[in-house]
Amino acid sequence: MTGRVQPPGRDRMVATAAGLFGRLGVDGTSFTDVLAQSRAPRGSIYYYFPSGKRELVVDAVRWTTRAVLDYQRGCPARTPGGVLHHFVRFFRRSLRASACRNGCPLAAVAVGSYADAAAVRSPVHAGFRAWAALLAGQLQAVGVAPRVARRLAVTTLAAVEGALILARAEGSLAPLDAVDRQLRALADGLRSPSRGARGPAVGTT
Repeated sequence: MTGRVQPPGRDRMVATAAGLFGRLGVDGTSFTDVLAQSRAPRGSIYYYFPSGKRELVVDAVRWTTRAVLDYQRGCPARTPGGVLHHFVRFFRRSLRASACRNGCPLAAVAVGSYADAAAVRSPVHAGFRAWAALLAGQLQAVGVAPRVARRLAVTTLAAVEGALILARAEGSLAPLDAVDRQLRALADGLRSPSRGARGPAVGTT
């Protein structure tokens, strides 16, 4: 992002687009859909996104990346399993609120027609890496060895993204809940025995 303060109307359109991408896919979402959902005037398309839909896609990816990071940084967990449960809960809430129709906007962009463009692929890659890095750091803070924490963070992302697909296909939270339970069991079994029963809350400094 440029660091400029963006007008509220633009922010609303970007957030709306992110949600629609997760539900309908990038190719299935038009500017008309974004305008209707965000209640923005039609002229705002050309005003806020002079470079077209690709610009909106990139901004939606970055918005989603920040939203997940901001949420996960507030994790109060003191165990590895708690860290991963907190992460999964972000996506569970979205699924539940949408009757199992919402997916991950980053995943939707990654498999859409814009994914071949380097300008789009780069922020998607950066977003997933940022999520994994934060998870790995939080896992280390509660006793998981660094190398194991990095691998577990990537495993978590892959498992959650797959579970979102299954949950949407089944119209049920069950696949994500199953992944949540398995990740927690795996994470708590990997904690270094040199750490005490309780470590510092990862959201504290």
